[in-house]
Amino acid sequence: MAVRRLIPLAVACVLAAAAATPAQARGTDEPYCATHKCIALTFDDGPGPYVQTLLKTLSEYKAKATFFVIGSEVKKHPKLTQLIAKSGHEIGNHSWDGTYLTSLKYADINKKIGDTQRLIQKTTGKAPKLFRAPGGLRNGGVEEITAKLGLIQVPGTTATKDYIKDYRHVDFLTNRALDVAGEGEVVLMHETVKETVESMPEVLQMLTAEGYSFVTVSTLLEGQELTPGQVYPDQPGVETTAVH
Repeated sequence: MAVRRLIPLAVACVLAAAAATPAQARGTDEPYCATHKCIALTFDDGPGPYVQTLLKTLSEYKAKATFFVIGSEVKKHPKLTQLIAKSGHEIGNHSWDGTYLTSLKYADINKKIGDTQRLIQKTTGKAPKLFRAPGGLRNGGVEEITAKLGLIQVPGTTATKDYIKDYRHVDFLTNRALDVAGEGEVVLMHETVKETVESMPEVLQMLTAEGYSFVTVSTLLEGQELTPGQVYPDQPGVETTAVH
């Protein structure tokens, strides 16, 4: 059992500070995370069947997150995609489907990323700034295309490993999320995994008690000079570059 779960529930009920917005909107040049203990929770592969439950939980804790959505799912569920955006969360491009881009020709990579980018913009009125490759697998073609589209790549810095079926138990994923949490981390999870969504109330409760602010990836990266096509945060060799 993770040590964090021993925190008294009465203490854990204290809510985090109001969710961050970009520095420009706050009327300051100082990055929010320069003065706050920030963590970025990210959710892949949606919008899926549990997203409304997840959005409700995030709202209860004044938490903002980043959703890396799949183009084919955005096409099926435009209203859910709009709901994510209207709820104040960030939407990133996760390609058109789960196909590993490194197995494709350049033209096909371009189409999958580009079609998703255009559809998200059409659906939400805003073009994504972030990209996450399926399976974390990327190559020179992915770098060139994301650079052309003005996207920065965000594979994440750690993961709960909810993509492994044997790990899909609420207690395990709760403990795992608490174990990998840390200031400045970008945590990779999947909104399509029911057990992940069910683990979020306790995860948010415990991390709130530790003083975390739950922010979007863009808020976390404020103050950095970002080059489209490049990977951020720059942490070579992290586990999320593995196939999943």
